[in-house]
Amino acid sequence: MTETKPGEPVAEPTAVGTPANVYDHSTPAATAETAVAAGDVEAQKDAPAPAAATSEYDDEAGKGIGIAMFVCIVVGFCLGWIPAIGPFITFVCLIAAIVLSSTITCGCCCGKGLNLNPKVKRWSTATLLCLVLQWVLALIGIIVGVSIAAAGGASSSVVTTTNSDGSVTWTTVSSDGTTSEAAVAVTFAVLIICQILYILAGVFAGIFTWGRKCCGNA
Repeated sequence: MTETKPGEPVAEPTAVGTPANVYDHSTPAATAETAVAAGDVEAQKDAPAPAAATSEYDDEAGKGIGIAMFVCIVVGFCLGWIPAIGPFITFVCLIAAIVLSSTITCGCCCGKGLNLNPKVKRWSTATLLCLVLQWVLALIGIIVGVSIAAAGGASSSVVTTTNSDGSVTWTTVSSDGTTSEAAVAVTFAVLIICQILYILAGVFAGIFTWGRKCCGNA
C-alpha cells in the first residue's frame, strides 16, 4: 500500500482501456453517411424517367374509316326524314356504312393490315351487326306490309246491282279495315326498331372512332 505524504499532489487514476490518443469519430461518420444518402437522392432525381411501355397495337389505326362510317350514319339518319328523297338518302348511307364497317371487321380492302386492338375492333363489329339487322328488318317490314295490304285488297268483293232501267252497276265492297290497321301497326313497329338500331350503330361507331381511351380499350 502506497502512503501519501502530506503536501504531495494526488494523481488521478487513468481510465482503463481508453487511451489518450483515441478520438470519437461518430459525428464525422454520420455526416459522411448523410452526404452519401443525399448524393443518391440527387442521382435518382437527375436520372431519366423510365420509358412508358409501348402498346403492341396501333391506337390510331382505322380512325379515318371510323369517321367516314360515323358521318354516313348521321347523314342517313338526319336526312332520312326528308319527304320523297329521304328514304333514298338513308339507303345509300346505310349501304356505305355497312361497307366501311365490313372492311374493318373483316380486314379487307382499305381495312387490311390494320393493327387494331381486339377490344377496339369489337365496336366496329357491333356497328356492322346493328346496320345489317336494320337492313334485314326494313326488308321484312316492307314485305310484310305489302303482303298484308295485298291480302286486304284480295278480300274485297264486287257486288253487281241491276237497276230499274235495266243497267248494271258494279260496286266494290272492301274489308272492314282490320287488315289495313294491322299493316300500319307492323310497319310502325318495324320503323321504331330500325331507328333504335340506327342510333345504336351511330353510338358504336362514335366509340370506335373517339371513345377508345375513355372506355379503356386502347
